[in-house]
Amino acid sequence: MADRKLQLIPLGGLGEFGMNCLAIRYGDDILVVDAGMMFPEEDLLGVDIVTPDFAFLEENKEHVRGLVLTHGHEDHIGATPFLLSSVDVPVYGTAFTLALVERRLGEHDLEFEPELNAVKPGGKVTIGPFKVEFIQVTHSTVSAVALAITTPLGVIIHTGDFKIDPTPTDNQFFDLHTLADY
Repeated sequence: MADRKLQLIPLGGLGEFGMNCLAIRYGDDILVVDAGMMFPEEDLLGVDIVTPDFAFLEENKEHVRGLVLTHGHEDHIGATPFLLSSVDVPVYGTAFTLALVERRLGEHDLEFEPELNAVKPGGKVTIGPFKVEFIQVTHSTVSAVALAITTPLGVIIHTGDFKIDPTPTDNQFFDLHTLADY
């Protein structure tokens, strides 16, 4: 069994726009937050998209317990089919986000049918040793969530992307109280 320490392993999105992907490892268990892509700069002629380097997850696929998505923008979900083509794990997100993922998955010929699990904002799921609460936030797309990830060593707040909007188009307000409680 691996050491019982907590590791945060950014696979993309750190210091750049796009490719958002974070692996959270506790012992032998890995939780992945987002699997985004980015569009290449002009100097990458012939390249359509850029995805995170999933080698770490592929090498440790027996330890990956799930993928949790914060919202439906391409820089957070666009690489999901590429990850799922080599790592068969359940995917969690809001119904709207998962509908966008399903559309992306339909563009790829995966060997298996991915397990997609819709979670409502305010809902909680347990994935291995991680307890994840989906917290409603407002953003430029609907059904965006922040995540409160409770680990055996403490709580990680992953905000995803958000903007505090007092007049959201879907009338789903930012849950500042839950964030304040954490």
